[in-house]
Amino acid sequence: MEKNKVMQRIAAVCNVIGAIALLIMLVVTVADVIMSRIFNSPFPGATEVITSVMPISVFAFLLSTQLKSRHINIDMVINRLGPKAGTLLKMAGQGIGIFLFGLLTKLTVPMAIYSYKITEHTGGGVAVPMYPAKIMIPIATGLLTIQLVLELMKSLRVLLSRNGGASY
Repeated sequence: MEKNKVMQRIAAVCNVIGAIALLIMLVVTVADVIMSRIFNSPFPGATEVITSVMPISVFAFLLSTQLKSRHINIDMVINRLGPKAGTLLKMAGQGIGIFLFGLLTKLTVPMAIYSYKITEHTGGGVAVPMYPAKIMIPIATGLLTIQLVLELMKSLRVLLSRNGGASY
């Protein structure tokens, strides 16, 4: 199977996970508002649930966003540059992304493992597991790092080709 297809399938799974996390946040928020307004009593553990689920909703969509080139980009600057300069600028961004997301992955893996081992939960009135979110962060950043490496290799091939990045 082609590398891009594998990453697209992984991104689709991550998107489902992110969508479920968003749905949970939506349902809990609506329930909290309704209970607060109608019954004058907030949804127990709403803050804890949202705090635990929010990182999953954010990080789950990272790979898909990168695959679709939807991250913040300075198109006005890149489009005014020549093909080689534009490719070099993209490569610089990819390199910085590899470094930062690779570092984030390296630093969050031990935290995720520890959180899972101790079955970390939120404090407060309702104990909500924190380890799913802490596991999702290194998985998502690791996948994004892999995708950035693949894109950097593609950019390097384009730069070294005869047209020097004109087809990029």
